[in-house]
Amino acid sequence: MDLLSPQAGTMFWTALTFLLLLFVLGKLAWKPLVSALNEREKRIRESLEKAEEAQRQAEKNIAEYQAMLEKARAESQEIIERSRKTAETMREEIIENAKKEADRLLERAKKEIALEREKAVDEIKKLAVDLSLLATRKAIGKALTPKDHEALVQEALKEIGDSN
Repeated sequence: MDLLSPQAGTMFWTALTFLLLLFVLGKLAWKPLVSALNEREKRIRESLEKAEEAQRQAEKNIAEYQAMLEKARAESQEIIERSRKTAETMREEIIENAKKEADRLLERAKKEIALEREKAVDEIKKLAVDLSLLATRKAIGKALTPKDHEALVQEALKEIGDSN
C-alpha cells in the first residue's frame, strides 16, 4: 500500500465523508452561523443608520441653536439701542425741564426783588415824609393836619415841576 498513490475506495469514502460532513455542517452550523452573521450585519447597519440620523439631528439642532443665538443677539442689541435712545430722550427732557424750572425760579426771584424794591422805595418815601413832617413840625412848632400836609406836597410838586 502506497500512501501516495490514489486508491478508488479511499477516494470514494473521503468524498462521501466530505459531502456528509458538508451536509451536516450546512444543516447544523452554517445556517445558524450565516443567519447570526446576517443578523449582526443588520444590527450594525441599523446602528450606523441611527448614528447618521442622530448626527443629522445634532447638526440640525446646532443650526437651530445658532439661529436662535443670532436672533437673541440681534434682539438684545435692539433692546440696548432702544434703552439708550430712551435714556437720551429722558436726559434731554430732564435737562429741558430743569432749565424751564430754573428760568421760572429766576423770573419769580426777579419779580420778588422788584416787589421788595417797590416796598423798600415806598417805605423810604413814607420815612422821608415822616421825617419831613417831623422836621416841619419842629421847625413850625405845630403838627400839620392831613389837609395842610397835602397842600405842602402839592406846592412842592408844583415847584419841582416849574424848575424842570
